[in-house]
Amino acid sequence: MMRRLICSMWLLFWAVVGVAGSKPVAQVQLPCKAWNQVLSPDGSQLVVRCRDSSMHVLSLPEGKALRTISAEKKPYAVAYSADGQRLAVGFHDGTVEVSAAKGGVVGKQWKAGPRRIDALAFSHDGRTLLVGPADEAVRIWELGDPPKLLATLPFEFGGISASALSPDGKTLVIAGNDTVLRWYNTATWERTHESRDFLLETFALTFTPDGTQVLAGGADARITVLDAATAKQVKQLPKDTGSYIVGLELLGDDNAATLYLDDAGEKPPHAVVWDLASAKSSPMGNGAVPTCGGKVSGKLWVCTAEDNKLTVAEWE
Repeated sequence: MMRRLICSMWLLFWAVVGVAGSKPVAQVQLPCKAWNQVLSPDGSQLVVRCRDSSMHVLSLPEGKALRTISAEKKPYAVAYSADGQRLAVGFHDGTVEVSAAKGGVVGKQWKAGPRRIDALAFSHDGRTLLVGPADEAVRIWELGDPPKLLATLPFEFGGISASALSPDGKTLVIAGNDTVLRWYNTATWERTHESRDFLLETFALTFTPDGTQVLAGGADARITVLDAATAKQVKQLPKDTGSYIVGLELLGDDNAATLYLDDAGEKPPHAVVWDLASAKSSPMGNGAVPTCGGKVSGKLWVCTAEDNKLTVAEWE
């Protein structure tokens, strides 16, 4: 449930990223009461994650139903490839399915983990898939016929809490429930570095656009900047006392939009933009609470729902 809460609250972040204006992209009728949705990177599809645990794949902008995954199958995690051409779904029994996104035909299915799949992520080239089972080591699968297990990336306890792939695809950083950040060479899957400087979990990771630094944020309520080549700490920004970080997104090269939740759950989420050079922050104003968001062709798309009608808008 914590992972689902973090996912849902991360989506709120997209409501507070630069709101100079927006233009509607699509309006669709939701097929169910939904937790949230996932946009494909090319903006042609939307996965609706329903409160009854089913999933529905819709086309955009038409809203045509392409596929339904019933609640009985217990789908949980979902991810699109970077080009939007493939869709991965993880299930409660540890099964993963990878299908062509267009066409709605069920693709390869295999037992990719021993229990519920909490996290999925394609490599930039779509050749491999990160699979994060609940409270288990991460599995790296090569998407051949059949899929081949390339590596098992363990934790001291628990499972994955965040991950980030470098812009060149050569380095993967994984944060675990054991609070350790681990660096892996994606050519060999050997662990190259680790950071044990964190006392609490990391929930958000991202590389800078040039790939030289990694930003981490989580339960310690502050952004930590690490050198991507050595895993050594470069600096830490001030804490936001009484909060924890669930979202990080770089705006340009020097600004980090950051979403915080209140530790006690009594205050609404809030977001700020940090100037990484000066370590100064400025608040971001809230808009309507969205249920999904992402960058499509370099533009920020945001979803908002009212009375089961979903509006997708492009923010400028």
